Amino acid sequence: MDVPSFVEGAIAPTFTIFKEDGSLDDDGQRRFMDFLVEHKGINAFFVRSGMGLMYTFSMDDTRQIARNICAHLKGITPVLVGCSGIWDRNYDRRPDPQLYIEQGLELGNFALEAGAAGVVYTIPEALLPEAGETHQQLLERYFEMICAGVNGPVFLYQPPGTLKEYEMAPATLARLASMDNFVAGKFSTADGFYTYELLRAVRDKTFGYIVGNETLYYAGLVLGARACIGQGTMLNPQIIKAAYECLCNGDPDGMLQAQDAINTLVLEISNPVDFLKLYATEKGYDVPLHTRSQSTNPYMTDRPLITREEYARFKEVYEAILAPYL
Repeated sequence: MDVPSFVEGAIAPTFTIFKEDGSLDDDGQRRFMDFLVEHKGINAFFVRSGMGLMYTFSMDDTRQIARNICAHLKGITPVLVGCSGIWDRNYDRRPDPQLYIEQGLELGNFALEAGAAGVVYTIPEALLPEAGETHQQLLERYFEMICAGVNGPVFLYQPPGTLKEYEMAPATLARLASMDNFVAGKFSTADGFYTYELLRAVRDKTFGYIVGNETLYYAGLVLGARACIGQGTMLNPQIIKAAYECLCNGDPDGMLQAQDAINTLVLEISNPVDFLKLYATEKGYDVPLHTRSQSTNPYMTDRPLITREEYARFKEVYEAILAPYL
């Protein structure tokens, strides 16, 4: 199976829109998607993403957002749906292994039938190795089961903070990349050596490496990556797109300038989710700021809402840096 053509430039880890009671806001989500499409520069949308609070989702939530967004963006932009089984990332309370895998398969096929262009599975930290099995063997076994049971393109997602023993080894990635429908993966790492080795491992494979930390996008592009998923692919996809176009046009100076702009925005905008929701509302797309608590997991914390003062400061920096790329 070929790497999908949309695995290029900016793939947006879509922020989830909630109602005041924490339930999914379908109308608000559609308005937000309309804003992002109008925003331009995004090649595909990833719903039930990490920045979209994926660890708070239930089976019904996942089906709901897949139905809603795949239908809304049909014929407009490809949609990727996070389809891992249900787990809140509490390492002290892991789910039943068989149920977790069955849920992932069920959600993956549901999303594809709903119109998803691909389905995304996180590194299975929810599972423990079986007796005599290494963590790398667990990763292989898990993704082999997923790829065998899902009738479409499978994407890997290694989130920020993945436990060291669960990090995908380059040799493991090379073996998995030989599977027909294991087409691409996002790796959220700022480790340059690790990034190089992962990309080296798939250099001769039909596999789309997606940079998961946009501060390394320049390096990733030079090494063979073609796409990025990060906060900037939501806030400033035009700059992500410009960096890729500079690569294609043989313009390393332009790539560096774009990377400088990307990094500055990462450093300056500390609450991108709330910022972009407020910005969309200001531009005429009513998007509430409500969120959903992650309090069931002692390893995760709820972020405070953005203040109006923070928003005003972020907006000034944001618009000034983005302006040359519009």
